[in-house]
Amino acid sequence: ISQLPLEQYPDIAPPTVKISATYTGASAKTVEDSVTQVIEQQMKGLDNLTYMSASSSSAGSASISLTFAAGTDPDVAQMQVQNKLQQAES
Repeated sequence: ISQLPLEQYPDIAPPTVKISATYTGASAKTVEDSVTQVIEQQMKGLDNLTYMSASSSSAGSASISLTFAAGTDPDVAQMQVQNKLQQAES
């Protein structure tokens, strides 16, 4: 097995969806309270979501990374995230 070419190993990296948002002129605290936390709450309960991390900056930006279980269809995961984002916006 140790002599198998590298391309013979399956891709085991779990699918990840990243969300970026900007709230121009807002402080990190405002972005955290009115953008990041709202999105985080909306993303809870996504199918196969295993890990979520988020950060907010003083430049008015938020970044959220959603990691799904290995084997999750990345297209389905992205579509679910888009649907949840639309719900968060309303």
